[in-house]
Amino acid sequence: MDGPLKPMLMGTREIAERLGLCRQRVQQLADRSDFPAPYQELRMGRVWWRSEVEAWIRGWRSGEISAVPSDDTAREMAERLADHLADRGFAFIENDRIDTFARALRLLLDAVDIRV
Repeated sequence: MDGPLKPMLMGTREIAERLGLCRQRVQQLADRSDFPAPYQELRMGRVWWRSEVEAWIRGWRSGEISAVPSDDTAREMAERLADHLADRGFAFIENDRIDTFARALRLLLDAVDIRV
């Protein structure tokens, strides 16, 4: 045998270590529609099949999986950000303005080359 066997499942901590990211960023990636569905959700969090996560990582790094958020992802991010701003009393974004906010957010992320 060439070394210890790798577990078949990965949690956010293992994925974070694998990608060199924080666990919170992994949670954001895991919320993307193109990220593999979790195998199970436990009290400690979600777990995924290692093989599915590794395949996703290969696609993400090679550019096969878009770094630019889809319209649905951008809208979901805009909704979450709007909720966050409202919860903290910074701003209130009306529902009829969310699509405009999502387009602006998508343009901003694309311009600064942030992968989501």
